[in-house]
Amino acid sequence: MSIKQSIRNVAVAVAIISGLGLSTDVQAQEPLATETLANVMIVDIDGILREASAMRDVNKQLKERQQAYQQEIETRQQALREEDKQLAQQRTLLAADVFQEKQKAFQQKVAAFQKFAQGRNRVLDEARAVASGKFQQKLIEIVADLAEDRESTLVLRKSQVILHAKGMNASPQILERINAELPTLKVEFKEGS
Repeated sequence: MSIKQSIRNVAVAVAIISGLGLSTDVQAQEPLATETLANVMIVDIDGILREASAMRDVNKQLKERQQAYQQEIETRQQALREEDKQLAQQRTLLAADVFQEKQKAFQQKVAAFQKFAQGRNRVLDEARAVASGKFQQKLIEIVADLAEDRESTLVLRKSQVILHAKGMNASPQILERINAELPTLKVEFKEGS
């Protein structure tokens, strides 16, 4: 089945589904052509994202990097607290202008630390987004291949469906294929950005 045929069949299926309540008299009089019937495939995207070995690998890598970043942040926070404590003790010992200079320098360190911490969060967010994008691209390829194998004309997320026949759920086959084709996924952390 070509892409154009698939798109046409999906458009016809959507038109049929949306017009069911509007033209029941016409539909009751004319039998539907087999070309207009939808062969539906259901996919539990959320379940696959949770269970796929590649996404588990991604989450493990992200968690490890987040813990390393958190330890680094806590170390720097502790150093800043110590410096703030020392600065407070020097307040009465230093001249006002010298103290203000030291306080200004300390505030710049705090601002730099905040920027550093935000940068680490941004690195994690970007790495998560890139890895998820790669996984979802592969997932879409596998869903499309399986839909073609099953001659499905309509693919729906399980979260959009209230009730379906058991045979429509392609999630186990998709999970098996994605685990075989993409067992792991290397997360790229761009710390220089």
